[in-house]
Amino acid sequence: MNKNVLLVDDDHIFNFLSSRLFEKLGFNEGIHMAMNGAEALKLINDYYSGTQSLPDVILLDLNMPVMDGFEFIEAFQRIRMPNKERVKIVIVSSSRDEKDIARARSLGITHYLTKPIQEKDLLEIMNSTRWS
Repeated sequence: MNKNVLLVDDDHIFNFLSSRLFEKLGFNEGIHMAMNGAEALKLINDYYSGTQSLPDVILLDLNMPVMDGFEFIEAFQRIRMPNKERVKIVIVSSSRDEKDIARARSLGITHYLTKPIQEKDLLEIMNSTRWS
């Protein structure tokens, strides 16, 4: 199954291991990485110019320099672009803080995973029937 994936995390090791996990699961088409929310927004904006494909799923860390995960979600929600509603944002964080989980839900995020990612959880999300 071809899905474009955007990994947004300032942890190089997490990005490396996640990309390998995606490849193992057969999702090795279009894996992109950003080290913070600002870099991710630039990649999203490149969608308009046709240099990048709009990601199907974004794995988003919360705690990053420059622009954190919550700031990214709020900025992403303000962007006007076609097919944006098809992008599934999945928070992947080391935080298990109920406040973070509640804030994510209040922003419309339905998937919140804690690190390290479990293969079964990632596969369930990637095969979810909620794809448009």
